[in-house]
Amino acid sequence: MDPKLALLFVLIACVIGLSHLSEENLRRLRSQLVARNWREFVPSRRRI
Repeated sequence: MDPKLALLFVLIACVIGLSHLSEENLRRLRSQLVARNWREFVPSRRRI
């Protein structure tokens, strides 16, 4: 697939996705991100 065409599809998908966001959806998404414990995803450094 042509890179320009792929980028066009990605941009169109972003515009459509962002147009569906409402204030309630943003608030719910923010609360889910804040409530998540990020230390589970970040590997801790181990001392040798």
